[in-house]
Amino acid sequence: MKRKMQLRQLQHLVALAEQGSFGRAAQAVHLSQPALSRSIDTLEDNLQARLIDRAYGTVRFTQAGELVLARARELLADAQQIQRDVLQLEGLAIGSLAVGLGPFAASTLGRMALSLMTQRHPQLLMRMEVADTATLSERLHRRQLDLFIADTRDLKKQPGLKLARLPDLPVSFFVQPKHPLRRLKQVTLEKAMRYPVAGPNLPAEVAAYFDSQIQRDDRGVFNVTCDDAGTLRHLALTANAVILAPHAPALNTDTNALVPLPVAGFARMQTHYSLVTLAGRTPSAAATVYTRLVTELMGSVRQPAGR
Repeated sequence: MKRKMQLRQLQHLVALAEQGSFGRAAQAVHLSQPALSRSIDTLEDNLQARLIDRAYGTVRFTQAGELVLARARELLADAQQIQRDVLQLEGLAIGSLAVGLGPFAASTLGRMALSLMTQRHPQLLMRMEVADTATLSERLHRRQLDLFIADTRDLKKQPGLKLARLPDLPVSFFVQPKHPLRRLKQVTLEKAMRYPVAGPNLPAEVAAYFDSQIQRDDRGVFNVTCDDAGTLRHLALTANAVILAPHAPALNTDTNALVPLPVAGFARMQTHYSLVTLAGRTPSAAATVYTRLVTELMGSVRQPAGR
């Protein structure tokens, strides 16, 4: 049974005409050359016509190929216009989106989602704000944000907000690969605190839990508090700091040069992200698309082995 012709196959045919060779066309559409050849072969099989004359060692379109190429360009132009029309209708080409993010969310979901939204909707006006959960909540109530993503353990009893829980991500301590603590058979929190311990502002119940695990009264667990993930990474690499961060390699590039540090009693820490909007407020088209994108990103993240 013949498969249906797809726009992607027509895109490959147009790329072949524009680039003049299978190798350059494959590179232009981000495929291997054999994959591009299979796509053209499938298109020819579906149309039951030879489109490319391969006898000359160069790309030469047959009469049928020239006809299909012309129609392919028209169809692709129509498809692009449909996309532009829908974007205008949804407000994504001329609209705006203001997103708030907690520190952990900013270093994982925030960057990835912002990059994808910018790629897909380059004319959309976007603003991303990183702050603690209380500040984000206040700005959402003032309608200075369309939505925010943060750890919401402190917002359970706050009225007027609609919370949509997102999948949890594991959280770990991280150090630079040559850190002295990595030579120990077991690292306790007390041993980790012999070095700078850095992390973002934490939800009240999480901060209280950390403080309850130490015997010292001269300082808390975290003697450096910073909501910027890049700065935390810099501290780990340059000051032998032990930092707290989400363990999500697919989303968090700030820990790529670091390694997880298992600390006794803290093996199953997790985020508690929620996507927060105002209850009873209809989201904009841009907010709806962003929400869908975040859901897809979170759904695609695999937990590290052993979790």
